[in-house]
Amino acid sequence: MTGVGEFMRKLATIRKVDEIRPIEGADAIELAVFGGWQVVVRRAQEIRPGMLVVYCEIDSVFPEQPPYEFLRQDKFRLRTKKFRGALSQGIVFKIDEVLPAGKYAAGDEVTEILGITLYEPPIPASIAGDVVGAYPGSVPKTDEERVQNLDLAAFAGMSFFVTEKVDGTSGSFILDEAGLHVCGRNWEFRETPEQTFWKLAGQYDIEAKLRAYHARTGSYLAMQGEVLGYGIQSNVYGLKGQDIFIFNIFDITRQRYLSATAYRALLDEFGLKGVPVVAERFSIDGFDHAQLLAYAEGKSLLNPQAEREGVVFRSVDETPSNQGKISFKAISNKYLLKHGG
Repeated sequence: MTGVGEFMRKLATIRKVDEIRPIEGADAIELAVFGGWQVVVRRAQEIRPGMLVVYCEIDSVFPEQPPYEFLRQDKFRLRTKKFRGALSQGIVFKIDEVLPAGKYAAGDEVTEILGITLYEPPIPASIAGDVVGAYPGSVPKTDEERVQNLDLAAFAGMSFFVTEKVDGTSGSFILDEAGLHVCGRNWEFRETPEQTFWKLAGQYDIEAKLRAYHARTGSYLAMQGEVLGYGIQSNVYGLKGQDIFIFNIFDITRQRYLSATAYRALLDEFGLKGVPVVAERFSIDGFDHAQLLAYAEGKSLLNPQAEREGVVFRSVDETPSNQGKISFKAISNKYLLKHGG
């Protein structure tokens, strides 16, 4: 389960192999399975069920070092691929192939030891601007755990509000004691007439609305969304101009996300667009990882001519132990294969 400030993506971990599956018509390769993930491995590696191995997820970026030279054609980034018709997401090493001698246990993170970093899409030229500083540390960065890493039994009996995960560039509007901060995923931008996020802040009068909310409730807010449109990620939705679709609202003062109900009510009050709603109440009881990944596929609600990137599941009801939010994402493998993710 993910809650406020708890999630940091573990790109490389020690995993126990759950299963080895044959690939039809392939003698030299087979599938290694870890929870909801599957990876094509060479039979010569002699990976076996129950074995502890190093598993590296897609979007891992490896250092440019000789052991990883085979990844150069992909700029050292792991992507979703198919081999002999079998989906493969990530890479598997035996522990002694890449790690120093030592004792390792299932669940240990080894991202830093391997020098792996998370792939970050470049800032589109159409929205770039002068950087003021780093993203404010008082607000969690926007990300969700992938469903493949979760024990689905932990969510038995829960209801989820499901939204479409849209493919754009991250933008946040953050009001605190120092004023309004307008940010991308990692950086705060200086206010200029040309900067896209600042133009959107002015278009929707966001600072005034956030100040009015603070005056009424005593809480400072951060609104996090995805900016879509012209010049961004090939504008897969065919939108005119540029716009922002809010997917999270974070109460900085109370250090918690607004519940799904409060989030939607505030969007209505502020006259802002939210990400498209796929399901009002959804139970994952009876679903396995593969079924939820299949559910992630479908046409975008923004444009039925486009495939959706995936879906985000967010708990409908507040849960005090998780500070108002349990959430995770399922990314469409069909989308990843098409767009090189």
